[in-house]
Amino acid sequence: MTPKEFEIMLSDAEIQLSRIKHLYEQWFQGIERIEPQIPRKQFDRALHELRKIKPRNTALRFRFQTLIQRYTTLQTYWRRIGRQIEEGTYRRDLLRARRRREELRADREKERARGSTGPVELDPSEDVNVDKLIEDASDRVDELLQDTTPPAKPGSTPAPKPAPSQNQATATFGKPKPRTPVSQRDTSSPAIAPKRRAPPPITPRSKGPGDARMRQIYESYVDAKRRNNERTDRIDYETVAKSLRKMVPKLDRKHKGKRIDFKVVVKDGKVGIKPVVKK
Repeated sequence: MTPKEFEIMLSDAEIQLSRIKHLYEQWFQGIERIEPQIPRKQFDRALHELRKIKPRNTALRFRFQTLIQRYTTLQTYWRRIGRQIEEGTYRRDLLRARRRREELRADREKERARGSTGPVELDPSEDVNVDKLIEDASDRVDELLQDTTPPAKPGSTPAPKPAPSQNQATATFGKPKPRTPVSQRDTSSPAIAPKRRAPPPITPRSKGPGDARMRQIYESYVDAKRRNNERTDRIDYETVAKSLRKMVPKLDRKHKGKRIDFKVVVKDGKVGIKPVVKK
């Protein structure tokens, strides 16, 4: 082989080594996913062919020895960085993991801040039947309304108060007894009716779940998404509760006289919330 051909092969080997060096740098930065083993094997074969030839030109021998020393130094550096990447101690991976932890911590702080904006912090584990409380309050209001008389219309004569009984020690708040029999009343007057109308029933404020139940549904929804490996950083209690409360009036019109509840279901691999109608 002539010195000119050897010089051409040597120049090609130097270019290949520079290209392999750039590929390794891209692998260290995370641009390349795998180590450039194929270009490195091609360079090893070219270097083996050059070693078989011993040129007499001193300049070419010096360039060849410099290329070998450079390749040896790069091999040591690549081997050390590759070991750090496999062990998880490479500086790039450590900085990336730290940045990811800080982002997750910031997302948890935002989620906790959004969840604590309400005026009252409810315990999700406590089961409070708000509908039962509303029903009991309505019954109590009905009892109080039955013990009172309806107000008289403007211009009508108020009914006289009954005289206190001698055996009655204290005043009572019962319905006063009229002095005249009921049969002698003038029922033609619109101010006096033979029978008092029953007070209108007090309807509950909502047929849907209360705040405590809504909090339980939200916690179950978030836990199910986490178990299903779905994102929960963009889910907050106010958004879920607002969406469910919008569905309650439509379901109430469709299922009158029934209580509306919700449960968390997994359908087609995705977590969702399904309305449930209870009697």
